[in-house]
Amino acid sequence: QGEETDETPLRQRSFSFLRALGLGRILTSARLSAGGLAGRVMGFVRSCCKFAAVFGVVPLSVLIAVLLETPDVLELPQDEAAAAFEDASAAASPGATPQTSADGQAEFGTAVPNGMGSGSMFDRIASAYDSTNKILSLGLDQRWRNAMINDCMVLQKDDKVLDLATGTADVSILAGSSLKTLGAAASEASAASVLGLDPSSGMLRRGVAKVEGHGLNGLVRLVKGDAQDLSSVQDIDAQGTLSEPTSGVASDSIDKISMSFGIRNVPNRALALREMRRVLRKSGSSRVCILEFSLPHGDRFLSLVARTFITKVVPFLGRIATLNSGGEEYQYLERSILKFPKPVDFAAELASAGLSVRTITSFAYGAVNLYTATPTLPASQ
Repeated sequence: QGEETDETPLRQRSFSFLRALGLGRILTSARLSAGGLAGRVMGFVRSCCKFAAVFGVVPLSVLIAVLLETPDVLELPQDEAAAAFEDASAAASPGATPQTSADGQAEFGTAVPNGMGSGSMFDRIASAYDSTNKILSLGLDQRWRNAMINDCMVLQKDDKVLDLATGTADVSILAGSSLKTLGAAASEASAASVLGLDPSSGMLRRGVAKVEGHGLNGLVRLVKGDAQDLSSVQDIDAQGTLSEPTSGVASDSIDKISMSFGIRNVPNRALALREMRRVLRKSGSSRVCILEFSLPHGDRFLSLVARTFITKVVPFLGRIATLNSGGEEYQYLERSILKFPKPVDFAAELASAGLSVRTITSFAYGAVNLYTATPTLPASQ
């Protein structure tokens, strides 16, 4: 205690001496400045915490709302679909191609500029595609794909499945796993139960590795090809090596067709839909199942949130998820959704191609739609 008593006057004398030299004010200002800086830092930290809370709570709230929602199911009259197909067939001359506008764009589906929506575009974002999908869909993308497999495709043991725009093979793997559970056996690659097709080599080679990892070789075959012309395909391995072109999908050879988040990227949808009709078996049990984004309509609060998420948040998160290398690609994603027809209008396109949409199931308050279609059959069938 004696030492402390002696030290206190010493400190006071030292500070008096510094004040006499004019340094006391500087020391006082330094103390106040340090305190102010600490206050500003703490204020910034509190603001960051508030931002993080909002950034976490809002998506969590939307996620919970989507998980609790009851999807809307719209049933479409089948007589109108049959009439639309008959009208389209009567209007089309043999061998005719879809009408084009003055700028060379197809009547259905705009030819995408700068390679956007093409296989080369997806090659550029293939490394981040799966993880980015999880982020952008708040982890719900697999839930929607499962709904397509379970509620639309209704697979049977001996079904032959064509998965268009397979990407990294998520749907092909789900279909192959379901068929394996039903008792389907592995076979030569050319006779595999599931044929996954995509124009992107970068996506496919990652898909091949995933198929191998799930033990589905012989059940799932991945090939490079064009949904607008299924007459020729190329096999691919996990290193991205392509085979020579071989014969593609034969007419009336497929029981179930799936396409998730890919139809809006096809430059000419009419050609792709006609090819689906060509290769699909003309049976009441055949199915075409298309899962696609749509710009939500309506005045419900969550519809407005979903619309804002697509138009504002998706490009921003895409740029972050791809480390600023895929911002343009995800801006294209937003534009492609804005341009895509409303659900009932796309159903009319399917009907004109001879694919009768039975139901449209809307998820995420209209942001995602599942189209369940069957081939339009003659009245005698």
